[in-house]
Amino acid sequence: MTLWPTPSEATPALDLGTLTREVEDFAGGTLAPWEAGYLEYHRRRYQDTLCLLPRGDDRRLLDVGSFPGHLSALAQARGWRVTGLNNAIEGAVPWAAFLERCRRRGIEIQACEVEREPFPAPTGAFDAVLFCELFEHLHVNPFHTLKEIFRVLRPGGLLILTTPNLRRAETLFRYAHGWGSQPPVSRTFHELFPSLLYHRHNREYTANELVYYLARQGKDLYDFRLDHVYHSDSLDGDHELPGVLGQRPGRLEQALARGLRRLVPTTRGQLIARAWRSAAVLVPWDALGDVEGVGPLQEDERPVQGFTRRLTFPFRLAGPGAALTVPLPAGTGPVLLSLMLAYPVPDSAPPVWTEWALDGAPAMTFELRPSPRPVRARLLVPPAVAARGRVRVTIETAASAPAGNGAAGLHVAGQWLLAERLETPAAVADAVARARQERQSEDALTGSWWHPAEGLYLAHRPPGAALEMGPEDESQLGPGWYHREDWGVPGAMRWTGARAMCHLGTDGSAPALSVRAYGGEPRLGPVAGRVVVEHVAPDGTVAPPCTTPFALPADAWDDVRVPVPQGPGRLRVTLVVDSLRQPSRLIDGSRDDRGLGVAVKRVTLQSGHDR
Repeated sequence: MTLWPTPSEATPALDLGTLTREVEDFAGGTLAPWEAGYLEYHRRRYQDTLCLLPRGDDRRLLDVGSFPGHLSALAQARGWRVTGLNNAIEGAVPWAAFLERCRRRGIEIQACEVEREPFPAPTGAFDAVLFCELFEHLHVNPFHTLKEIFRVLRPGGLLILTTPNLRRAETLFRYAHGWGSQPPVSRTFHELFPSLLYHRHNREYTANELVYYLARQGKDLYDFRLDHVYHSDSLDGDHELPGVLGQRPGRLEQALARGLRRLVPTTRGQLIARAWRSAAVLVPWDALGDVEGVGPLQEDERPVQGFTRRLTFPFRLAGPGAALTVPLPAGTGPVLLSLMLAYPVPDSAPPVWTEWALDGAPAMTFELRPSPRPVRARLLVPPAVAARGRVRVTIETAASAPAGNGAAGLHVAGQWLLAERLETPAAVADAVARARQERQSEDALTGSWWHPAEGLYLAHRPPGAALEMGPEDESQLGPGWYHREDWGVPGAMRWTGARAMCHLGTDGSAPALSVRAYGGEPRLGPVAGRVVVEHVAPDGTVAPPCTTPFALPADAWDDVRVPVPQGPGRLRVTLVVDSLRQPSRLIDGSRDDRGLGVAVKRVTLQSGHDR
């Protein structure tokens, strides 16, 4: 076995002689010259792949991209019931021979455009998937392929993915000679530019990029638990200089390449990832009940800067008010619901606020700005609600300015939702960590990454009883705030927009909270609005809101005091401004186009003696 690092769980390596004989037996005798060369080159990769695949014990395995059938046959010999999935693109004679040998061995072969079509298999039909030496050939939508692999795997099912390592030593030495990582340009024309794009390596990947696709992506709705991306030297050998086909570098360079692979194992030529499908239950759209305010399934295929689509998933448009009933998996503890959202409208459109409720109780509020980058929303269903076996999810969507181009609406991934029981505090903590990694991998680098997972995050990290603008304030700030500003003597401040939210923790003893706010310089004029406080009990129950109006004259500070409901839990505080002020319109020479509400210094709970 040539894997680095050494796997903690591995099957004993298969002897290369035995492996060769099993493939020849599958082929019915002597291999054609092209296939004999293919086997000689790839058999050590087969050896490493099988080390990560346990005995089948009559379980089901899907081999995605199974031609020429070697791994399918080797897996079958180890107790797996194998189905192969292929595009019929390999040439008439080899393809016919492949189908015949699979028929003799009882290996079912199905045809599928794996980047465009649903796999021809029921949900949860397979215990393992091999996805070997195909990922680098995909050029349309690899997220679709991984999502379908997720769908057809049972919860806890195994995925093994192999692909060349872009960061391999061979590539580095090619760059040193002034050549690229693609095949040598001295090759024949049909090898350099095959008419079938699937015959090309359309993109090769590094180990970190595989980690992103399997464990940190936020572009589509699938979940894997990654064991590791292993580095294998199974395909490493003396490399060629691409200037003249077949020309070999000198002994010194070859020795340097071998030494580099030994000293820096991440420069080995092959990546082999092992991951398991998460325990999340896939809830198909047709299993939802009483769906309201949501349109039919659509594909996003409008041209964008020469590309054919902006989203990886088909979607449904949600109107201003949408609702659906979700069946929940059995078990104890809260349930985490996940769905993909996007707002791919022109940048000139206003952002939208989305208000989420579970069985009528407010659950989450966050803002979506115009972008083709989707967001995964996570709703934590409290244990008492989850015990009912289903939950009614309602979504209220409103633009923060006149609709204009924003009328296109909220795009909701329209194939399925995910529902996962979080039966222990450790499971909640793990879900928070995964949400954070995903959001930060998708360029959400600020402390507000948790807004689309509000209930989950605050259940894991209850907010403090005081919010002071300054470092770490984003851990308690919801949507609606501008960047923090340093005002000198007053210290750190933040302006609100038309509406801004924050969160406080309470032990139930404080009768009120105070908002320290400033109306702005005299030329901005006065500002008025209201503070709304909602109490969320530990079991998720939400009390009726308390609302207190306020009016601040220009250039005035005030402490707005708001009574709060009693009892332990947390407080959702929303500041709403009746009319925004735009400095660029009110102050000569100002270039500040923001719509300003009030400037806030702190939000704190008060005891009965505080005034």
